[in-house]
Order: sequence, then structure tokens, then C-alpha cells
Amino acid sequence: MWEALTAVLPYCPVCDVSYVFSGATDDRAGSRMRKGMRFVCVPGRLDGAPPPQDAVAGVVVDWVAQRSVGTRLEVASETWRTGIELADAGEGSTRVTVTVTHESRGGNGLVRALQRKALRRTVQQTVDSELMKLPDHIRQATKDSSGSSPVERGSSSFEREATGRVLHLRGEVDAPTVRRLQLPRVLEESEVVAIDVRELAYIDSSAFAPLLRWAQRTSRAGRRAVIRGTNPGFDETLGVMGLTSAFIRER
Repeated sequence: MWEALTAVLPYCPVCDVSYVFSGATDDRAGSRMRKGMRFVCVPGRLDGAPPPQDAVAGVVVDWVAQRSVGTRLEVASETWRTGIELADAGEGSTRVTVTVTHESRGGNGLVRALQRKALRRTVQQTVDSELMKLPDHIRQATKDSSGSSPVERGSSSFEREATGRVLHLRGEVDAPTVRRLQLPRVLEESEVVAIDVRELAYIDSSAFAPLLRWAQRTSRAGRRAVIRGTNPGFDETLGVMGLTSAFIRER
């Protein structure tokens, strides 16, 4: 668990974010992480290019190996603090606590009061999103440590049926693949009656938002949101995210 959360690489495919750490002497910044280390983070993959001047900057404010890590991000007139704490929950389990706080710099008290409710929702959504990504980070860390290469770059295709189109997802569908395949737009604009996952090797949490929206639209239209094909890994991820009941599974 600790490895999954702190082995910071130059690019995280789960979050689709690139990191540049000051003073890091190897590709795995987490191996030399320390309190006071500064960093910038950029959406997408940098591939060795320097980060833009306006990249979000942060600093590691807490670091206790195998126990806790905390960061502070400075964004415009706002400060965001994120903390992750690990604790033994017994029987081989780990309790993960994620804390996100927000502080607005500048502006008057009335404006801050009006914004407070919306910010609470944003903070809660951020915490929920990070917790949902944990299974993906664990799988990614396991794959990195084993030295195995991706099974297949994520791809998709359509098959026409009498009632509509079946979307086939193949290989590894991570955050960059979701963006490259334009999955949200494809699911919204195409008459998709089912999604086939039998050739899907890996899917991370970023893909489930468009899948869930597709299921909700399909249900409102009085149709079934069908997921086809035997795929234990996909079903396990559905269960972890609490989305099993959102789809009809056909083997």
C-alpha cells in the first residue's frame, strides 16, 4: 500500500499527471522523498519536456515512512493541503485516511462564507475520487515492481447489431487512453447498446465516470446498460467502486 501511494514516478498513468521533484536524482522520487521537498505537477505526460512556468507548485510538508505523507499546493489565491495516513487494520488490511483542506487567500469574509458550502462539496468529491483510485494505484505499483510490460495499448471498436452498436474495449484502458479514445464523447454520441469487456486487460477509475453516465442515460431511456464478456478483473473493480448494480452483466 505504501509503495502504491508514494513511489512517485515522473508520470502517473492513473492520475494522468506528470511530476517534477526538486533534488530527485532518479526516476522514482518516492525512494528519496523527504519533508521540505518541492515539486510541480502538470496534467498529461511531459516526456522529458520542462514544465510550464504556470505549473501548480507544491511542497511535501509531512513525511513519516510507512505511515504518513502530506503536501501543500499553491493554486492562484488558494492553498490546498492533502494528507494520507496509513494504519494497520488487522488481518492483512490497511486503513487509509485521506484528508483534504482548503484555505482561500484574499477576498472578504462574506465571499469566503458564500463559497464555503461549494468548497466542502469539492473537498468531499476530491477525497472520494482519491480513495476510488487506490485499487488502480495498487495494481500499477504491482505491475511496475514486477517489471512486466503492458499487455496491449488500450483500443476500441464498434460492432453493429440490429438494436444498435456494441463498443468493444481492449487492452489497458487508463486515463490517457480514455482521453485518446474520447470515451465520454463516444458513449454520449453513439447509439451504444452494450459494452464488451472480454478482451479488456486493465481499466482504471477514470473510465468509470463516462461508463456510469452512459448507464444512467440508458436507464432513463428505458433500456438496459449491458456489459458483456467474462472478465473477473473488471467485475472486481465494479465491486470495489460499488457500481455492480449500475450495469446488467451478460457473460
